[in-house]
Amino acid sequence: MNSYLAVAQMLPKLDFVVLLALRLYLAPIFIVAGWQKLTQFDSMVSWFGDASWGLGLPFAPLWVILVIFAELIGGAALLFGVLTRWFALMLSVTMMVAIVKVHLKNGWYAITPTDPTTNISQLFSYLPEGQASLQNSIAAGERLAKANEILQSQGDFEWLTQTGNFVILNNGVEFGVTYLIMLLVLLVFGAGRYLSVDDWFYRLIFIKKR
Repeated sequence: MNSYLAVAQMLPKLDFVVLLALRLYLAPIFIVAGWQKLTQFDSMVSWFGDASWGLGLPFAPLWVILVIFAELIGGAALLFGVLTRWFALMLSVTMMVAIVKVHLKNGWYAITPTDPTTNISQLFSYLPEGQASLQNSIAAGERLAKANEILQSQGDFEWLTQTGNFVILNNGVEFGVTYLIMLLVLLVFGAGRYLSVDDWFYRLIFIKKR
């Protein structure tokens, strides 16, 4: 019991390690996303603005610029722990818009489950949405099996799957919600001590004044 209490008392002192891990995990995701939007600016403007196949947002160029700033600059800021709460808030808003406008219509899963027996939606099979997910798993599994069969007979299947198996993208909210939760942790707790510009700035400005 004493050992447990000692560990429990020690763990909060390591909170900066967890916050650093979140920053290091999220930073490259947003930097890459922002860079891709920057290098494909015109197509991004078309997608943001077109109501028939895109998001249908007014002032599309402005929104694209704001998202690029949030992701590219915000991702770099997370990496070094600069204005972490501010950029975590900005990126959280970006993720919430993406969840609602892009991914929500596709349900939860990022990758379509192709085995209904291991689909977590079994727990919600009494709901119409759960039943729909299970039916989608069956249909997706059939399509994936057929695609693999065609590839095995038509191409070099071993080479095609050398770096990973084929999956069916569902493009649901799973990843977006995960990133949002991680950003909310940074929003509440900040960049963490010792290994962030925010902490060193705080020590330099506020602690020295005491």
